Amino acid sequence: MNEGIITSRYAKALYQTAEEDKASESVRKDILSLIETINESPEFKSFLNSPILKESQKIKIIDEIFNGKVHDLSLSFLKLLFKNKRELYLYSICLSFLQYYKKDKGITEGSIITAFPIHEDFHEEIKSFIKKKFKLELELNKQIDPSLIGGFKLKIDDRQIDASISSKLKKIKTELNNSY
Repeated sequence: MNEGIITSRYAKALYQTAEEDKASESVRKDILSLIETINESPEFKSFLNSPILKESQKIKIIDEIFNGKVHDLSLSFLKLLFKNKRELYLYSICLSFLQYYKKDKGITEGSIITAFPIHEDFHEEIKSFIKKKFKLELELNKQIDPSLIGGFKLKIDDRQIDASISSKLKKIKTELNNSY
């Protein structure tokens, strides 16, 4: 079976079940933790990919690691993945789950790129302003790019606002070059 189909089916089933159980926010937090664990723990990645460990051993380890630390639905789902030998798709399923969640909740992704780290209060002000101005529920990721020199770039879907000093300097340079 195709990876995209497997990923989509499991993610959709988890999301629908979480919604029915009124646990989608708890499961979303668990999914975010799983993504972080997979990204930051080579040991956990090796565990997922291990052909040596039997299904029953993997399920026992999953139970020891996550029991009491994640929502019961999340734990049951993880055990189901291992039982069905679909643990290799866990990362893709987690990402797909988040897409279902964001689509259903009307959350738009965006990013703000600055030359220096911004204070959390300023980050929240920007989100609040965008929410009011564009009527969007926004998940705004912060990124740092020192080449901007100052200012910021704001990307939301296919829209971009470039208020960086580097782009203004490039514009001035182009205008000066074209004026001769």
